[in-house]
Amino acid sequence: MREDRLIVGYESALSFWRATRAAASVQHVLEPSGRTYGALRPPLSERARRVLALCGGEAPLDVVVSRKEERHNCDLIADHVWRGPLTREHLVDLGQGVYVCVMPAVFSQLAHSLDEISLAEIAYEMTGTYGIAPWEDDGAHARLEPLVDIAGLCGYATSARLLGVRGARRACAALDIVVAGSNSPRETDTAIFLSLGRGRGGLGAAGFKMNAPVALTDRLASMVGQKTIVPDFSWPNGTVMEYDSDQEHQSPAARARDERKRRAYRAEGMDCLTLTNGILRSNHELNLFCEELEKSLGLRRAPASERMLARRRELRQRLFGLETESAALLELSREGGA
Repeated sequence: MREDRLIVGYESALSFWRATRAAASVQHVLEPSGRTYGALRPPLSERARRVLALCGGEAPLDVVVSRKEERHNCDLIADHVWRGPLTREHLVDLGQGVYVCVMPAVFSQLAHSLDEISLAEIAYEMTGTYGIAPWEDDGAHARLEPLVDIAGLCGYATSARLLGVRGARRACAALDIVVAGSNSPRETDTAIFLSLGRGRGGLGAAGFKMNAPVALTDRLASMVGQKTIVPDFSWPNGTVMEYDSDQEHQSPAARARDERKRRAYRAEGMDCLTLTNGILRSNHELNLFCEELEKSLGLRRAPASERMLARRRELRQRLFGLETESAALLELSREGGA
């Protein structure tokens, strides 16, 4: 029997939550059940078009059904049989027989087709303070409230895994490299690089917090002029790291000031490293930075093997893009002189 309800999930639900979150309040879009689309329930195709407009996406609309027999057989709808938990608490009622899966369910649904890195990027976004906005010129919104917490994502993914739902194991694995509090897509991809093990191309330097206040000693506070700092990344041993996209263009005076600040941190048993876009766009510079960060964290390891470095190059390119032309040319000159 065909299902008359529309339960929006997968990519369409992700687009819906991105759009409503960017609007600052879900209440701007959702209304009490029974009022969103008027008193009478519109035809299936009309409801599908209206939901697509809310999601800001194109047809077909991704819809969840519990059995193949419930498929809608509508050109505007792509039906997905979903075996994961889907009770009333997992749905938001838009009225007139239209529902949207909550983000924990959507995250596990997306694990059916996405790999761990893509899933982790979504989890960082939804538990952070920014949102992807493909419809905007800059592609993202800042200063948003987290939509969900990591515990909520983990709880649903674990339940789905225990039920043997396809992709749920991958969702759980992706959440192992997720840390709450990311402020931007660049911070997210940096966190993924730091969290992944060396065998997968990452640094294997997990255990950090993101954008968490760090109290300074009285002496250090007087030297830097503030009692606390909020670094992009901080580790329990006192290492902190900032990402600065403009650092490579700073003046010599600004660089000297940053170096004085770094010496002040070290004098108090802390270490402050600055990661720049130039470093992330150069295989050689990133390798040097990784060695510096490992030293700061007290990680004693064997030198990275050629296989590890090759995987790091692949991961760096996926997360941060192609090397800059200058970095690539410099690398070629090094290889030629070897």
